[in-house]
Parts: sequence; structure tokens; C-alpha cells
Amino acid sequence: MSFDALFERRTLGVRPGLVAVRGVFDALGQPGADVPAVHIVGTNGKGSIAAMTEHALRARGRRTGLFTSPHLQRVTERIRIDGAEVEDTVLEAAIGWVLQLEHDDLPRRLSFFEVLTLAAMVVFEQSGVDVIVAEAGLGGRLDTTRIVTAEAVCMARVDLDHQAYLGDTLTLIAAEKAAVFRDRVPVFSVPQHEQVENVLWAAARGTPCPLRFPDPIPAPLAGDHQHANAAVALAAAQHLERSVTAADLEGTRWPARLERRAVGAGEWVLDVAHNPASMRSLADALLALPVRDTILVTGCSADKDGEGMADALRGTGRCWSVQDEALGLVALPAAQVWQGVDATGLAASLHRHVEQGGRVVVCGSHRLVGAAMASWLALGDAPDPSDPR
Repeated sequence: MSFDALFERRTLGVRPGLVAVRGVFDALGQPGADVPAVHIVGTNGKGSIAAMTEHALRARGRRTGLFTSPHLQRVTERIRIDGAEVEDTVLEAAIGWVLQLEHDDLPRRLSFFEVLTLAAMVVFEQSGVDVIVAEAGLGGRLDTTRIVTAEAVCMARVDLDHQAYLGDTLTLIAAEKAAVFRDRVPVFSVPQHEQVENVLWAAARGTPCPLRFPDPIPAPLAGDHQHANAAVALAAAQHLERSVTAADLEGTRWPARLERRAVGAGEWVLDVAHNPASMRSLADALLALPVRDTILVTGCSADKDGEGMADALRGTGRCWSVQDEALGLVALPAAQVWQGVDATGLAASLHRHVEQGGRVVVCGSHRLVGAAMASWLALGDAPDPSDPR
């Protein structure tokens, strides 16, 4: 029943603020508060940095707890102990404990993300992890993940996204992200837009804390943009474990980040790019691949810049867009529209294209990529469309 109670909260949406979550965190006994953490904020690349950081620390014998969002198919993907997904029964028990301590004195009910973050901390405490790697949700200043005890902060690329919650300029968004800086806790950042970098330096001086921009290094994940992500992950991991080397990043796997799957004569490419900036990175990566007849299957949430996403993909292939109410997907402009992931003829057309040596790229939304993995590639379970993140 705990999972039902969790997903029932999807209708609450995003609820910024820390008073309610800190109230329950305190009632839980502040699980995981004595465990050093790497806190990862930003817009694009947070998950990749988190995956590489955790992999490097685990390679050096650290017992790791990894918290990421959103998931592709299973909510248990978000919470991992030493690289393994938390078991359903363990997560359900942790969720149940969190919900038992939600009391009437709180200013409001906990959101989906707040419940899950608190449950992750319970799991980490019970599992005896000695380091936590936590990816923030969509913000920073009011993000639930601020309850971790950060000994290093990673700043992924800051771009326009979630403007309704974070502000409609890069400067405002950067300020929300930089609000997680902590006194004397080092911050490692990828290269940023000039106005973002200015905000970061000002925040670092005011906190105060050291701010570094590590030089890019070879990355285990595909795409030129991953070189800067790898450098940040390495620097953060080394801060918590001095024995870490660049070799410890090797072998990192993170699904749907320019993930290529050969099938017959053709291939599928899965990528969770979901805003104009990440779509531009995806487009650059696609143009660097061997030439193939390419179909891009995409879609976006209603609050995204669909026109900007479509512009970023222009010139990389034919654009087919999925409009699917259950998955919260609207169509991109200037695209051939299919009504739903299970639209008649869609799967058959995609498989035929791949069998004939073509490339199918699925992007635009975690939910769409997760559905593609299940519906078109028969990989795991279909995602739960009720998950708001």
C-alpha cells in the first residue's frame, strides 16, 4: 500500500519549501545526516555527474547511496545501494515510516518527491552507506535534497528550464541553484554561460566557499558534453576519497544518455534530452555519428519550450512527435504527429526503419524514453505515467 500512497501524491505536483520536509526529517531522527554527501545541482547533466561520481567512489571500496530523479521505468531506480536498486519491500517500508510521521502540525502535506527523498535517507541509514550522492530535483534553494550533509557540491550546466518555479532568466535560475552553496564546502562546476558564471562567483564569495572549474577529461559516457561532466565527477569524488583516479570512472553506465542499441542493420538511440539546450547537445552528438537515415521520435511536457526543442533538432532527421495524454506528452511543432505511444502502425514503422538500416532516436522526455524501452524495445516494464517527475 505504501507505493499507492506515494503515487496518490502525484496530484500535489511540485511544492517548493523546506519546512514540512524538515519537520518529518527531524521526526525520523535525521537519518543519514551524519553521512558525507556529494550534492549535485544544475539543469542538464546532473544524472550523469551523479552516476560517474558514485561509480568512482564505489570503485574505491566506499559503500555508496545514490539518489537520482526522475526514473525511466521503476521508482526503485532512484535509490541505489552500491549500484543496486533498492528492493521494493525495503522502499515500501521506508515510505510507510515517512508517512506515519506526517502530522497535522506540518504546514502542508508532503509531495511525491519529498516523501521519496525522505524514504531514500531512511534506506541509506538502514543500509549503512558511508557516502551519499544526491541529485537535486528541479531547484536548489528550496529543493528537498538540501537535507543531505554535503561535503562537496557539483554544479551541472545551468540552462533555461522550469522557469515557472525558478525564474525566467539564466541569472535567476543560477541564483536558485547556487543557494545550496555551504560555508567552506567546495563547489565543482562545468563551464557555464557568462551570466551564470558571474552568479556562481558572487555566491561563492558571499558564502564563502571555494569554486573550481575542472578541465574536461575523457568520459565513459558518450557525447562531448560528458567530458566536462566527468571532470566535475572526478573532482568531487577525489574530495571525498583521495585515492580516486580518472580510471575509476571507467565502466560507468547510465541509461538513455546517448545510448546506442544496434538492432539488425540499424540502431536505436535513447536520450533523455528534454529542453532546448540538451536537445542542442544531442543534435551535435547525432551529427557526429556515422550518417544514417534518421527518424527522431519525440514529444515534450506541456510546460516545455517545444518550439525551441524542435529548432534544436532541425537538420538531424525526420521528426515524428508523440502526443500522449497518459504520459503527459504534447506534440512538437512541424512534426508528423502520432496519437500515443501505442498508435496503430507506429511501432511497426519504427522497427521496419531500423531493420532497413536506419536510425531511430527517442528523446524529449524521460517518460517517452521509458515507454519506448518497454513498448518498442521490450526492455523492462512500462513506466508509471502517474509519476510527476
